[in-house]
Amino acid sequence: MLELDDLFMGGGILVIGIVVAVGIAVATRILTKYFRRRGVARFIVSSFGYPLAGYVLVTTTYIAFHIYMPELLDISAKYYQAVIVLLAVWTVYRMCMSAVDYFFPHEEHEPSRVGPILKFSLRVVIWGLGIMMVLATLQINITPLLAGAGIAGIAVALAAQDLLGNIFGGVVLYLDTPFHVGDWVKVDGQFGEVLQIGPRSTRIKTLDSQLMTIPNAKIAGDSVINFSAPQDYMLIRLKIGVAYGSDVALVKQTMKDAVESVFSTTPYLSHDEPAQANFLSFGDSSLNFELVICAAKPLYYYAAMDAVNCEVDRLFRERGITIPFPQREVRILNMPEKGL
Repeated sequence: MLELDDLFMGGGILVIGIVVAVGIAVATRILTKYFRRRGVARFIVSSFGYPLAGYVLVTTTYIAFHIYMPELLDISAKYYQAVIVLLAVWTVYRMCMSAVDYFFPHEEHEPSRVGPILKFSLRVVIWGLGIMMVLATLQINITPLLAGAGIAGIAVALAAQDLLGNIFGGVVLYLDTPFHVGDWVKVDGQFGEVLQIGPRSTRIKTLDSQLMTIPNAKIAGDSVINFSAPQDYMLIRLKIGVAYGSDVALVKQTMKDAVESVFSTTPYLSHDEPAQANFLSFGDSSLNFELVICAAKPLYYYAAMDAVNCEVDRLFRERGITIPFPQREVRILNMPEKGL
């Protein structure tokens, strides 16, 4: 029969344990906010704060009921040991997560790519081993479970080859870093802005404001053009043909004047790279030139091309420079004297 002294002693220990555990949890929360910058103090608080509160609560509860109040609730030693093992696994998990955050910090302007992969891998390994340890502590035979898990793993791997391929492709993208979120890229023949790089797929917003989802395995095995690296501006090459007999120097100067006019009236162009007007070749019907302009951003690609083309056409008309139609000269040899 439960004695009154045992009830008071057990209840007192239980209350003290709850108060101390809550106090540690509150202190951990406050200190975590105080130590915002990564450092040893933040690592210690993040790793051991909440698990310590759990240790205190579980241990005082076990002592209170197992020793003083078994009539109310008799907690078996193996269950207490299993919870302690679980708390130990949680402590190791938090230590590993804090270590990853310390060595691979997540910056707003440059998100860490190695960190998420390490966290995912550590999470699977630590909790997988932890569950096995808890089951072993509870004296549950885990041999059939391991065998079943192995067979299930093989079956899942065979059934989810595409999914696993995309996940490994995501790992390659994280490690190789061909582009970042916000970059303008050309992937699978599509040009757009990278919105999200996920573990299975990458999402790109095209110029038509369409959301395109591309599996990471396809990106990892395909060529990727990043228009935002190494500089944010983008070169555009415009092919322009003028009629034979045109003044080459006037044509080149007119194209440069068109670029300067567009630059002064719109935000589409940049002077990071000077405009170039090059005489390329003598074509079948025209003198062929190339005008190289610099779009301020990849987003301005078509707007810059449109503005410069319109201004070149206007100045050509104003200065009497002709853009010819395709022409062919046909000669007939041995023409008969009478028509057919």
